[in-house]
Amino acid sequence: MGIFRRIARIIQAELSFHSDDRDHHVYEQSVDDELRQIIDELRSQRHAESAPRATGVVEWAYRTLGVPPTATNEQIKTAYRRAMRHVHPDRYAHAPQQEQLTAAERARQINRAYAILKAVRNF
Repeated sequence: MGIFRRIARIIQAELSFHSDDRDHHVYEQSVDDELRQIIDELRSQRHAESAPRATGVVEWAYRTLGVPPTATNEQIKTAYRRAMRHVHPDRYAHAPQQEQLTAAERARQINRAYAILKAVRNF
């Protein structure tokens, strides 16, 4: 069942709960457990989307830096510097907090991609 449907089901149950006489402790415990599970699933999805998977890590690094696998080490270094120039946290020092967080996450991804390619290519 989708996360939003599960949340809607919890809300509907909460609304009907207040009109019934039920065991409050048992009901609250099951809702808390369900909400914790939903939060854990959302967190794991967010981390899975932002981190490279074990398979295709090198391909992810090339895509992140926007270079083909045939690029030279110098082209990779240039692409890294260009990408970091656009998202470096110092450029977003006076931006709204959400933009700062987005730029910082993108900078971490670029740094991770560059580190992977440096390790794979030994430069």
